[in-house]
Amino acid sequence: MLLVAGRLLGLLELYVLGTTAALAVVAALFLVNRRPPPLAVERQVRPRRVHLGDRCRVELRLTNSGSRRTPVLTLVDPVEGTSGALMVLAPLEPGEPRSAGYRLPTERRGVVRIGPLTAFRTDPLGLASRRHTVEGTAELTVLPVVQPLGGRVPGGGYDDPLAGAARPASGRSGDEDFATLRPYVIGDDLRRIHWPTSARTGELSVRQDDPPWQGHLTILLDARSDRVDAEAFEIAVSAAASILNEVAQRGDRTRLIITDGTDTGPTDARSARDLLLEHLAVVQRHEGVSLPDPPPDGRSSTGDLVLITGQVDADEVARLSHLRHRYASTQVVLVGAGPTSAATAPGMSLVVLTPGTPFAAAWDSGRLPTRSAV
Repeated sequence: MLLVAGRLLGLLELYVLGTTAALAVVAALFLVNRRPPPLAVERQVRPRRVHLGDRCRVELRLTNSGSRRTPVLTLVDPVEGTSGALMVLAPLEPGEPRSAGYRLPTERRGVVRIGPLTAFRTDPLGLASRRHTVEGTAELTVLPVVQPLGGRVPGGGYDDPLAGAARPASGRSGDEDFATLRPYVIGDDLRRIHWPTSARTGELSVRQDDPPWQGHLTILLDARSDRVDAEAFEIAVSAAASILNEVAQRGDRTRLIITDGTDTGPTDARSARDLLLEHLAVVQRHEGVSLPDPPPDGRSSTGDLVLITGQVDADEVARLSHLRHRYASTQVVLVGAGPTSAATAPGMSLVVLTPGTPFAAAWDSGRLPTRSAV
């Protein structure tokens, strides 16, 4: 434009300004398109899993792995749900490292996606810029809030792996107890040989242990949008996570069933605790379907069933009542201000959890079963 104006007006000054501007643009393009020294980037999310509201940081370590000095770079690390992190990296000499970091949002349950980390290079006049990706993506899992229950979780049904019956267990659940000694047979674990007895009898004897006795808890989480609103659903997810956490600490088995089709199957809660909480971290409400029946496993009066919902009708209560013979106890956790008149049947217990009430307090006050009619 300046060159054209200089031509039309016959002004030398405009020619000079136009030429200078054109040269500046060419120089800017040359600078930003020059291949920059490679950057070695290490990104660490600490920790990778946090509970709602806990602190989490991203630590970046950048090293100039080239043979030239790096230019000034603007680093942008997108963070899902936010405007991302913006950092300015001063020039680095060859081999020089630099560290930076920023906090991640943990106010929303779910998966927070981070990256890819992009470096922007701009010429000193700001006429041209170029970007390139220097690091890929990462994820942070925000788990639901877990409230300590002090071990106060259902535990009336302990499974006998051989007889399919229920009995209470003393001591720590899940441990094998010494029962008797038997003669050694080929294939036995040599670590189970009882050497004092073997030396006394002259024949190898091995320890025979009782199989572990574990509690069995089935959690049925109602995620239907017509039964629980958004605020109450977050409370329901936290309640389910709190129960699972206590079951894991006790070493029992559990089964998590969600109305969206999720069914983890019977699993050891202690070893699968993180996986179970991750299921709860990503669960969302969905359109209404029928309340699923927990699949039968062939046992009778073993384990416990806990339904967590915002509203349950009489038909669903009747269906749960028909399943009582499978479990040692059946409990309903009602979240929010839904009607409670049809929430339980005789022999079932009711916990009413309202916003602002600690789950541990509501659990203690409402987990006694209703009396059956005589």
